[in-house]
Amino acid sequence: MARAKKKKQITKKTAARQKASDSINNTTRENLDKTPFSTSKELKDASSEIRKQVWTQFEQAKVFHELSRKEDYNFINKEFEAGLKCRYGTNKEHLVKVFSEGIGVEIEINEDLVKDIPQSSQYVESLIRSMGDTFSKSYYQAKGILKQDISMEDVIKTLRDSRN
Repeated sequence: MARAKKKKQITKKTAARQKASDSINNTTRENLDKTPFSTSKELKDASSEIRKQVWTQFEQAKVFHELSRKEDYNFINKEFEAGLKCRYGTNKEHLVKVFSEGIGVEIEINEDLVKDIPQSSQYVESLIRSMGDTFSKSYYQAKGILKQDISMEDVIKTLRDSRN
């Protein structure tokens, strides 16, 4: 009798485990159905590849950061500090300046000059937006935080192909 009771307990445990396993399998299947993958291995492999790509990008950004702090590469930081400047008319002062003094991007607006420009709000707003977008994109691409639109190898190949 004890044996029958023990067998019944084992059967109940097995059934409970199977039910839990089925639940996990159903959840996994539901999650896979939301992806373009048919197996969890395919999903895991794709996820690993993405992690590797992001890790590579972060490592490149880290190395850029380290090297740009060295005196030999100080010219890069000087370029960021100089930034983009826009003048209006013959005035030698900048109307808008977009630059970086370390981390992040700054926008400086010369309020005295803005007042003297007819319809200045629309003009300056467009100027700020385009300069900010241009500088920010270049800044973050150079730092390796934002992926390049095109690699230098692709640029060189395109130039070589166009000469032939």
